[in-house]
Amino acid sequence: MLNKIFYLTVLTLTGLFFLFLNGNIQLSKEPLPPLGKFLNPFNGIWTSDTRSEKGNHTINLQGIKDHVEIYYDDRHVPHIFASNLEDALFAQGYVEAQNRLFQMEFLSRAAAGELSSMFGSKTLAIDLERRRRGMKYAAENAVKGWEKHSEFKVLNSFVDGINAYISSLSPKDYPIEFKLFDIKPEPWTVLKSALIFKQMSLTLAGRSDDIQNTNLLYYLGKADFDMLYPERQTIENPVVPTEHPFAFDSLYGKHQDTSAIYKHPILRTNIPRREKGVGSNSWGLAGKKTHSGKPIFCNDPHLSLGLPSIWIEEHIQTPDFNVYGVSFPGFPGIMIGFNEYMAWGETNVGQDVEDLFVINWADQQRSKYIMDGTTYPVDNRIEIIKVKGEKDYIDTVRYTRLGPIYYLSGDGTNDLAMRWICHDEPDIPEFNTFIQAMQSKNATMYLDAVKDFISPAQNFGFADNSGNIGLRVNGRLPAKYDQDGRFIENASEKNNWQGWIPINQNPQYVNPERNFIASANQVSADKTYPYYFTGRFERYRNKTINEKLEAIDDATMDAMKQMQNDNYSSKADDFVQMLKTLVSVEALDSHHLDLYKSLINWDFQYLAQSELPTIFEIFYDHLEANTWDEIQKLKDVADIKNPEDWRLLELILTDENNKYFDIISTPKKETAKDIVILSLKEALDEFSKQKNENKDMRWGAYKPLDIYHMTRLPALSEMNVHANGCSDAINATGISFGPSWRMIISLEDKVEGLGVYPGGQSGNPTSKYYKNMLDAWVKGEYYHLQIHTKKEEFIKSATMSLQLTPRS
Repeated sequence: MLNKIFYLTVLTLTGLFFLFLNGNIQLSKEPLPPLGKFLNPFNGIWTSDTRSEKGNHTINLQGIKDHVEIYYDDRHVPHIFASNLEDALFAQGYVEAQNRLFQMEFLSRAAAGELSSMFGSKTLAIDLERRRRGMKYAAENAVKGWEKHSEFKVLNSFVDGINAYISSLSPKDYPIEFKLFDIKPEPWTVLKSALIFKQMSLTLAGRSDDIQNTNLLYYLGKADFDMLYPERQTIENPVVPTEHPFAFDSLYGKHQDTSAIYKHPILRTNIPRREKGVGSNSWGLAGKKTHSGKPIFCNDPHLSLGLPSIWIEEHIQTPDFNVYGVSFPGFPGIMIGFNEYMAWGETNVGQDVEDLFVINWADQQRSKYIMDGTTYPVDNRIEIIKVKGEKDYIDTVRYTRLGPIYYLSGDGTNDLAMRWICHDEPDIPEFNTFIQAMQSKNATMYLDAVKDFISPAQNFGFADNSGNIGLRVNGRLPAKYDQDGRFIENASEKNNWQGWIPINQNPQYVNPERNFIASANQVSADKTYPYYFTGRFERYRNKTINEKLEAIDDATMDAMKQMQNDNYSSKADDFVQMLKTLVSVEALDSHHLDLYKSLINWDFQYLAQSELPTIFEIFYDHLEANTWDEIQKLKDVADIKNPEDWRLLELILTDENNKYFDIISTPKKETAKDIVILSLKEALDEFSKQKNENKDMRWGAYKPLDIYHMTRLPALSEMNVHANGCSDAINATGISFGPSWRMIISLEDKVEGLGVYPGGQSGNPTSKYYKNMLDAWVKGEYYHLQIHTKKEEFIKSATMSLQLTPRS
């Protein structure tokens, strides 16, 4: 039905406007797309390449050594059969371009700060942020490092495959978005693949709380800051539990004294912060805990959801390996997946690898700075931003020995340089990580394959069919000690990173005594680990996961499906138990009682059709606002953050008369109990009022999931999806994020796999494969992953095939 509506709309527009709209008509500041070209029946929307949808095609290409066969199944998953690794990666690049070319172009331009060349000045602020962050500089350094290694040739094979597809296109074949925005595909380069890799690094390792912590320390004082913002939780379930004490022969890095910390506030910056909920779940069960007696491995990364999906599902087979899983379009290898011997996946570590330093300028022009008594000139990088329909915007980004000047204050007194690990030129072939990993046949091979991964640091979990399970905090981490990097620091070489944690000292374990591994973005190691961990770490999902895995002893794939789709919130449970302790029915008005009784008898499942999650969330919002009124006032002048939810609950239960429970605008001195009852009454009144106004207060309608097309065009997006889950449940969904790929692998003698993601394989909005898996994802259903299907069977059942032959 959607396709019919789309084409009828296009047909109507064609008849009305084709003769008139044949160029960029400018009715406002922003240029309109050339609709005449877009709707042209000869080379407009009607003629976009459909070879990736149907038919059997033989294509002669330069760049491959031997014949490659590609068969698409009924979900449009490409099954690639090649005789060698280079041809396999060439074919991977080809099918990714065939299905996701505009997405790849968009992501590379977004990372480089080049969106305004497509969309005009409306994206200029985004481009400026990426330029000042040094995203393209980081990608250029990555390529410099990568090309020094012999393995670089396999990356070139992947790039050659992308370009083989691009060069086969004429303007009439361009994907729809290229025509809509009147642009054409550019030749693909290794730099573009590096930009896509750095974009994911930005998502997972491109944020810090340095500014917020510095401001809070200044305004609250050390005693209150330490009380409200403790570094470690009182109850923790670290990724790597301490079954044996950490014992290292030597430690690296240097301790830093408190003189390094900058002791002044940084006023409002509008620097973006990472959305809560961005993270992942992963766990593996040893055979002692499964029905089959063989390991089961599960992974579901929680990332911003989009159309097309951030993942593309692929199956690649050569005489040397047979692998199935998902990849980032535009970067080679299988990031999360399995082969006939093992399965692997990742969750985000969350360790802070981005520090900010205040620069001491030597002149008003900000052309020189003083560090450790020496004056240094800045390196000016001229950034020319192409703006569609307008003249170029020129910006100068100053680079220091610590990194680019990311934030410029008005008078230069608080200008901040960024030290970010992603800027460093890699000295090891990290681009080869997932190419090597997908060929691994056991735990030892896998750990060796992924040792060169640098950033974003991930918990690399795995299981093999020999019975091994394990996990390593994988990535290059600065060797830091107490408080180093938690606050803005004065620019100095002695305050810079002084060493790296060796990979063998990263938290890790194989075949733990508890017979399971698990990570859900909680802190990596317990307090006995000698190096300093600072960042944002999860509290509730990991607790729920660990409790379930401790209890299970006969796990099946069906049980794992139920677990990945579990909507229980430990946070809601904890806070409602507190309500039962502090709130008596006598404290509430009579019209509140029915709702309150329903709330305290709730099973804490965040179901789309239930109103109880909505009541709780409204209550929690009021509880935060009433408790942290002093901190909320600071937000008017500076970037800050509220204390964590678990810390709020601890204070309610253990420090009822804490001064922060007193509302500063009232003459009464409130206690924690007063705040809780007030917040509950306000929440029940607000819920009832909205309900009486006929607003749908069921959870799915109250906080719907919006899955945007990357351009944010509503017509190409899937809005108002009523989904189960919340950020604190295993099924961690939010306004625009959620499990971006659910995968369950049973490592039996014949490995079995299940998977699903919220979208479809095609990037074409008019394709039936654009979002055909979304409904199954919402319902918690899975697809069988066809790793064992023989080529001969695909020949009979394929919806489309490609025969790539080498051109002589």
